[in-house]
Amino acid sequence: MKTAFSKYIIAGLFAAALWSCKKDEVRTIAGTGTSPLLASNVDTAILQKDHANDTLVKFQWNESDFGFRGVVKYSLQFAKKGTNFAVVKNVSADGMTKSFSVADLNTIANGLEMDNGVLGGMEVRVKATISDNYPAAYSNVKVLVVSSYLDLVDYPSMWTPGDYQGWNPATSAKLASLKSDKVYEGYASFTGATTNFKFTSEASWSGTNYGGTSVNNAGILSTTGDNLQVTGAGYYFLNLDLSTNKWSATRTTWSMIGDAVGGWSNDAELTFDATKNVWTATVNMSAGAFKFRANHAYDINYGDNKPSDPFLNRDGANIVITDPGTYDVTLNLSNAGNYSYALKKK
Repeated sequence: MKTAFSKYIIAGLFAAALWSCKKDEVRTIAGTGTSPLLASNVDTAILQKDHANDTLVKFQWNESDFGFRGVVKYSLQFAKKGTNFAVVKNVSADGMTKSFSVADLNTIANGLEMDNGVLGGMEVRVKATISDNYPAAYSNVKVLVVSSYLDLVDYPSMWTPGDYQGWNPATSAKLASLKSDKVYEGYASFTGATTNFKFTSEASWSGTNYGGTSVNNAGILSTTGDNLQVTGAGYYFLNLDLSTNKWSATRTTWSMIGDAVGGWSNDAELTFDATKNVWTATVNMSAGAFKFRANHAYDINYGDNKPSDPFLNRDGANIVITDPGTYDVTLNLSNAGNYSYALKKK
């Protein structure tokens, strides 16, 4: 009888221990995280390249409580105001504060395709997570008004004043030496049946001015030569080499080619907008890739080696489309060396 009674006691203690463990397990199940309260030290940010390295804005928030002591990961999410965070830029944060420099914030704004030089609303919120198995907690939405800039590389330059724009060097098409090797390139829109122009080393007539011979839109440069001349209206790729004094002008039209725009054997044509000096199209795009190219050939083509910025690269990587739909496409070749593009889904 004593042995049986002892067995009952041991069984009871074992059951109690199990019940206690189950209670402890219930207490450690995570719940929905509480919403952090997000604040920032500024509400408006005028971004200027001259202050790119300056720390501009600091975000801070309180802890999100998921019901137990565990590792909570935080990130800041940025989106255009009014888009309901349909497209976001995520920035991880260690702890519950995060500071951004002018350059940091400008990169985010350009990644969201905010208009440069125009005040616009950027929405910011904190995302708190403990695991993919539990829903994230989000903070209040903070609106930051920003004016961004296009971070252009300042290459060694030449200018192309001519009768197509009133012989004013400061407002003429600008060429750039991408490798600082005396070889310059850029694009110009010549509207006349015949265009006369010169190359100059300054945005005025006080620099070194180059004329020379003109044969079939090419020739040899000279500092004492006559005006250069191009025959035929169009959008020209200009190239000059001061180490050999040779120059050329290639008339171009532009298109897109790739399986994202119908295949690698058919071009989707772009149309030149003379008012904005850009090439545009509205294109139905599928998942895939494409490139921009001139004159339906690959002699002059652009891809994108760094999708995080808006700039193109000569002979660069294919531009990848992962979200099919109808897009407004803009190709901007007007900033010499800083060729860019924009894709805006309709």
